[in-house]
Amino acid sequence: MTAPQPNLAEQSDVEARLGETLAESEAGQVESLLAYASAKLRALVGNIDDRLVDGSLHEQLVRGTVVTAVCRALDALRVGLRVRSEQYPEVSTTYADTDGALVYFTDEELAPLRPDAGSSGGAFTIRIA
Repeated sequence: MTAPQPNLAEQSDVEARLGETLAESEAGQVESLLAYASAKLRALVGNIDDRLVDGSLHEQLVRGTVVTAVCRALDALRVGLRVRSEQYPEVSTTYADTDGALVYFTDEELAPLRPDAGSSGGAFTIRIA
C-alpha cells in the first residue's frame, strides 16, 4: 500500500482566493473538498505529479484549477445544494442549479492541463502556391 498523495492545493490557497479566513466547520469541508478535487484531477489528467516534478506543467496552473473547483463547491454548500430561489419583502435572489458532482472541472479548466495542450497539427494541410 502506498502513502496517500498530498493535495494539489492547500486551505490557505482557498482562503486567499476567497479573501477570508474560514470558520472551523468550513475548514473541515474545504480539507475534504481539496482531497476529493485533487484525487479527481489526478484521475482526469494523466501524470500530473510527474509533470509537476519535471516542470512540464506549472504548479500554479494546477493549484489554481483545484482552488477554483473547491471554491465553486464551497459556494454551492454555503447557498444550499437545492436552493434555487430566495425571496424576502425587499430582496429576491435566484441561484443557478449546482452540478450534481459538486466538485467538477470545466473543459476550459482541463484543457491547459492536458499533456497535448498547445500542440498543433490537424487533419489537413494547406498548400501555398
